[in-house]
Amino acid sequence: MSLFVFAKFAIHDRDGYERYVSLATPIFMREKVKVHGSDDAPHALTPDMAADKNVLLEFRDKEHFEHFFAQKDYMAAAKVRNAASKMSATLFERFEG
Repeated sequence: MSLFVFAKFAIHDRDGYERYVSLATPIFMREKVKVHGSDDAPHALTPDMAADKNVLLEFRDKEHFEHFFAQKDYMAAAKVRNAASKMSATLFERFEG
């Protein structure tokens, strides 16, 4: 079953975050992670959801998710991301109604 990751970012170093994007984008493509949404100006519906950027990712299943985040090149890119921003993320399953 597909897993989704919703992430929101408070970015304090825009250049550093853009470096992360340039490092991570080819990895997302190589690993066939679906990017359903990426917004640099999200509109928060509640104050606790305020963010500089929101992203919605889809992974085929738990194994795909775990494999992706175990990639050495992604772990290196994530260090760049973490130095440039604060991220909050949620993992959830696809709704099968």
